[in-house]
Amino acid sequence: MLAALYYPHVKMSKNLFKNALFLWDKIEYISPDNHFEPHYSDSELGEAVRSFSQKYIPTSDQKQQTNDAIIDLLKHPLPNWFFVKDVPDYLRYSVYTEKFSARTWERLCEEGLAEKINDEEFETSGAFGLTLMSILADFCAGTQKRLITDQNASYSALDRYLATIEGAELGKFDHESERLLTISLKMMNFKDVSLSRLVEIREKEKTASGAHIRELRHNYLRRIEDYADKLKESQNEQDTIEIERIFEQEMKSDLNLLQDELKDEAKKVFLSSEMATAVIALAGSFLEPTIGLTVAGGALYRKKVEYRASRNKTLKSHPMSWLYSMKKVQVV
Repeated sequence: MLAALYYPHVKMSKNLFKNALFLWDKIEYISPDNHFEPHYSDSELGEAVRSFSQKYIPTSDQKQQTNDAIIDLLKHPLPNWFFVKDVPDYLRYSVYTEKFSARTWERLCEEGLAEKINDEEFETSGAFGLTLMSILADFCAGTQKRLITDQNASYSALDRYLATIEGAELGKFDHESERLLTISLKMMNFKDVSLSRLVEIREKEKTASGAHIRELRHNYLRRIEDYADKLKESQNEQDTIEIERIFEQEMKSDLNLLQDELKDEAKKVFLSSEMATAVIALAGSFLEPTIGLTVAGGALYRKKVEYRASRNKTLKSHPMSWLYSMKKVQVV
């Protein structure tokens, strides 16, 4: 999957957004309408979000699907902490009205699960609000987008609760990718990649010469998603530990092989007959400047092109090339 949908809020944390830039082509967040603009106190983060994320407005069909799922949920007994009147103000959650249908809000208010604040917002308990947003996000994401969130602990708890209700299921979210990303970053001794550096690299992808960088990121993303899917299917903690161990071992080996192959490619260039010809021609340029420099320049240019093509081919065959290139790509 090349796209990710963030929920439950309209604003993303810097760490989550940086992780998203590492991986996905398109990053979306659920917005009440096209005119809404989230305010970020961190101007750098706000500018990056505006440049590399998009608003996602739930369709009428998705709102209807969400309404049907919520109505089905209401057929089951719900805990007291789902009802807005039973929770203190600091545990309440504000939800933009336009994210759900009028019919949904009407039913939730009747059941004591929501209260209208004004035309733009309704208020729920924190736990129920997160549940609403998770159900909506699941329908908005469909099968082609990864769901990402910074509320993992809350959703895990709700998931365990809803798993006890027959026929009810909480939308799935992705926290495995972040764990795998952290493991692979440690291999490159990345203590903290700055947001500005990530933005520079992603801007580079948009240029005529940036397609190669994008392909490296896609290769890395595919490997991350392969193992993220394995982690989702793990049955217990021991399975998880073993999957992560294998991932780390495989990525370390991939990085070592990449570095060895790049060294070999460089050696081929410097030890080649054409390079020797160029060196001899450069030496001869002191006697016959025009001829010597012309021969040397042609030989060096051909080897440069050949080396670049061979190097790019090597990079494309290794998932860790994306992180390796993070330190190597020059942005001009």
